[in-house]
Amino acid sequence: MPGHPRLYRRGSTYYHRAAVPKDIADSYGKVEETFSLRTKNRAEALVRVRIEAARIDRLFEEHRRALSRQQEKNAEAPLEELTPIQIARAKQAYLHHLLDEDEEVRLAGFEDPDDPDEPIAYEPRPTFQEWQQVNQDVNEVNRANLARGKRDEFFRSEADEVLTWEGIDLKLAECSPSWPRLIRALQEASVEAHEATKDRDLGNPVATPPYPEVTPSDTYGGSEGPLLSEAVTNWGAEKSRGAWSPKVRDDHLAWMVAFKEVAGDKALSQYNKDDARRFKAVLLRLPANWKKKPEVRNLTILEAADKAAETGMSPMSSATLNKALRRVGAFWNWVEAHHDGIRTGLFKGLTIKETVNARDQRDPFSTEQLSKLFNSPLYTGCRSERFCAEPGDHSMRETARYWLPLLGLFTGARLNELCQLKVKDVRKEDGIAFLDITDEAGDQKVKSASGRRRIPVHQQLVEFGFLEFVDEQRDADEDQLFPELKIDASGYRSGEFSKFFSRYLERIGVKTDKTSFHSFRHNFEDACRNGGVLPHIMNTIQGHTEQGMAGRYGDGRYRLDVLLQAVNCIDYSELNLELVRFTPRSSIMRSPS
Repeated sequence: MPGHPRLYRRGSTYYHRAAVPKDIADSYGKVEETFSLRTKNRAEALVRVRIEAARIDRLFEEHRRALSRQQEKNAEAPLEELTPIQIARAKQAYLHHLLDEDEEVRLAGFEDPDDPDEPIAYEPRPTFQEWQQVNQDVNEVNRANLARGKRDEFFRSEADEVLTWEGIDLKLAECSPSWPRLIRALQEASVEAHEATKDRDLGNPVATPPYPEVTPSDTYGGSEGPLLSEAVTNWGAEKSRGAWSPKVRDDHLAWMVAFKEVAGDKALSQYNKDDARRFKAVLLRLPANWKKKPEVRNLTILEAADKAAETGMSPMSSATLNKALRRVGAFWNWVEAHHDGIRTGLFKGLTIKETVNARDQRDPFSTEQLSKLFNSPLYTGCRSERFCAEPGDHSMRETARYWLPLLGLFTGARLNELCQLKVKDVRKEDGIAFLDITDEAGDQKVKSASGRRRIPVHQQLVEFGFLEFVDEQRDADEDQLFPELKIDASGYRSGEFSKFFSRYLERIGVKTDKTSFHSFRHNFEDACRNGGVLPHIMNTIQGHTEQGMAGRYGDGRYRLDVLLQAVNCIDYSELNLELVRFTPRSSIMRSPS
């Protein structure tokens, strides 16, 4: 009887033995697949080894595909967040894995040392009682952690693994807020699996749930489903209930109009990756600010892209292109969470490497530029509020134009965060005056949850009389700290000032292509570094999200005295600010009435 290259005998029992192929040996985890065929009969062993050889070959091929997917995934930009559907699929996959593993153990049979007819086992097997005890011990730990919201390292590593599985294939950013939700979903799956294994321990038949499959259909629940335009309307209405400002809404919806022009208005289930790639191809040819350029502003997006390519117009920046892809990608993430039968990951991995480092997109002001600004008519006296770039006797000290640049320099806050301050937002606690950056009022906004923060008032701002200015606004019963700044059509108070400040910088000879009010944030960061401020404290003051594991624990708040110490490390001694200084009536802020 002919043999089989993977069949060999150890003692009287036959085994399968195969070396792991060289192309996957480094990552497979072992050098060969060797196991008992559980028979001493050669004819039966030949049948079993053919079956097992085919199964092992499938395992090798699956490993190759997994490696290929991992390589592709490593080249993609990580996702910022997972959708509820993606988390649910990961949980289903993990639950299948746990119960399938339990079923395999039961199929192999438990060891029974009290049974005299128990065959000799060539591989270790647990007893029924040992298996029950292991499951019970693990379950007690998992339930305790689940109840307390504790995310241990085991489930973090399990989450990393599950994201690589076939049909999941997701790469999640390390700082993503989805990690806690994903880990908790796997903890829940583990608890649910234990309940199922307890039923199996009683002899009750419990089927292993199926592994989740991705089966996008060209039909939507038996019909073509909603059109893109209808879904975009619903998306915009939902997001505008609180998540979006009018400016952000208009930007998202404008890019969705552009996507619809490229891909057409069809049923959601009919869109595929080619639509996303085609949209990206158009963006690659589209010029910057194409809606404002006379040559193309009256053309459709496709016509504008073609004409720009023909005439050699400079394309939009990588940052703007990626922003457009993320805007439209955000819509499709929402679609995946709200509709069934939709192809997933349409915009996954399509962003391009930006050619300009984020830090290089804006320059800090140089010492010379800052000296020129703070010794200009805005601070030394101007002709009038209208002609504030011309020297004169008019003081601008009671205006936002005077204070906002100083606040930007000494707080590092974003322009709109300062523009929207209310008088009550300049507060005092334990003797420390601070700005309360918040979104509590209906017309206030912060960029993220980390944007809600407290920034102590720098000692130099006190010396400049900022707290006295606040008292004057309070005495005048003003609600807004800068009441002259009105909300514009985009929902922000910073619009008009931003335009004014850009024009003013030009008039006094300070403006460059890479300087704007945002440059003060770069000056502030440089001053923090030079003053020895720790990076995590600097990030807290500036409203950046804390990275890594540290960002997941505690409430993220530092004591005001710690923040004040950091703020007062900021030193612009090389900068001439003498003309800003004055002797205030009082350097102590009175309590709100």
